[in-house]
Amino acid sequence: MKHTAPLFLVAFAAGLCLAGPATAEEAPAFKQAAASASIAGYSLSKVQRWLHEVALKKIDTETGLYRADGNWNYFDTAADCYPFLVWAAWATDQAALEGPVRKVLHAEQRLCNHLDRIPVPYDFKRKAKQEGQSLDRMIFGASEYVKDGLIAIVEVTGKDEWFDRMKAIQEDIWKHARYDTPYGKIPSTNVEVNGEQLQALARLYTMTGEKKFLTWAERLADYYLKPGNFVPTRLRDHGCEIIGGLGLLLGVESEVNPEKANEYLPLMRKMLDEILARGTNADGIMINTLQKEPGPHEGRLSDGWGYNYVGHLCYDMAAGKAVYRERVAQTLRNLAKPRYRNYPWEGSSIDGFADSIEGGIYCLNRVPVPEGFAWVDREMASNVARSAEPLETAKLWGTISVQSNGVRTVIMHALMHTRGLLARPWQMGLTLGAAETKEGLAVVLTAEKAWAGKLVFDVPRHRLTMGFKRDWPRMNTLPEWFTVELDRRYVVRNLTTGETATHTGKQLHDGLPLEAKAGAPVRLLVKPQ
Repeated sequence: MKHTAPLFLVAFAAGLCLAGPATAEEAPAFKQAAASASIAGYSLSKVQRWLHEVALKKIDTETGLYRADGNWNYFDTAADCYPFLVWAAWATDQAALEGPVRKVLHAEQRLCNHLDRIPVPYDFKRKAKQEGQSLDRMIFGASEYVKDGLIAIVEVTGKDEWFDRMKAIQEDIWKHARYDTPYGKIPSTNVEVNGEQLQALARLYTMTGEKKFLTWAERLADYYLKPGNFVPTRLRDHGCEIIGGLGLLLGVESEVNPEKANEYLPLMRKMLDEILARGTNADGIMINTLQKEPGPHEGRLSDGWGYNYVGHLCYDMAAGKAVYRERVAQTLRNLAKPRYRNYPWEGSSIDGFADSIEGGIYCLNRVPVPEGFAWVDREMASNVARSAEPLETAKLWGTISVQSNGVRTVIMHALMHTRGLLARPWQMGLTLGAAETKEGLAVVLTAEKAWAGKLVFDVPRHRLTMGFKRDWPRMNTLPEWFTVELDRRYVVRNLTTGETATHTGKQLHDGLPLEAKAGAPVRLLVKPQ
């Protein structure tokens, strides 16, 4: 059966009439869950097609490296292609994750480590690693791999081998730090690298408790903030990473060292205010380059606008007051304006759409604005997921970095519509969606062919995996939506079968056994006991 996303919604609407009763208060949540299932089901099935029909075929049979763009380097392939191969397998095929996808990690360490555990690209023609790179170039590639690649993976896989790799590279990057500053040696004077380092070091400190990671992060923050006049001039990729990095460190400091956080707060406030004054248009969308005078300014809009607002939202949480929240909310409301329909963030490249939407999702996870969600859904359907195409014949994305970033945002958007739930094993034609009720979660699942598996619930990864006391807004993560506490009990009511059972959060995270008959929607209502 050939189908498009809108046809699924018709099927769901019919199914809702046949399934068991829900209260009048719960009915809107099930209606939303059905609509979300149409969106997420199409996207995850398309990602699974991409994984098997395109991406896995790019793993080199001789070396085990992922030749997504024909190469294996660390500033692009490892940083921007490999992590979303991992995400795709994690979301849709665990066997692939534990097999060839994991083996890429083993291969790159075996073949490419060069300066201690700092890697260099692999030369497929010579069948050897590329030597002769400058230290700055090696640091840049390694830092890119950590921030854009390994962090994104670790945020969903936790303290696994990818975490060990991230920690090892970071230790050796700082072992070879050679640039003197009044605050100690740092590994680079490149603002992009240092923004990446802040994001990685803040996470490593909370995940390990090792003070050296916080000391190194503070060294960078002092280098930028203590002179008192730092404002990044590039508000898009290759410059904006420092904003989110400083914001995340501020959040961590507010948990572990309030005195240091209080030292940074006024310096951060000055920087963040200057960005808004000299780097936004009248709608609050940031432009590519900071201007000399206050605005609003017209100019090329930054597809990193949402990434930057992550820093503002971290500030509000650390400061304990809503300084920037309403500004973010109004910006999200302004996305309803015609100007932002199919806005060419980077011309026709999928990357610009994907980055802009990703940043928007980060903000909407903290500041839920209906106009923003509507914009995200519309732009995804038109420009990234391309959900008007029949699933079985839809053109799939490529594997170069800009296309892989599109796959990343498709997965992120799908999990927004499942509220973090995953169905394992995933199969083509499966659909899954969820929506919060007043007291819990409404879930709708259908299968074109009979399906039996597990429904896996998300947990507070920010605390259990990343070691944060609070869920700090941050780049390179899959946001949390509905999470279960491992030791809490939850009542699961199957409105299709009439069965009710109680499970611990750990059981729900390990996976709730579930079956679906072909074409018959399964509806669940999940509530904390």
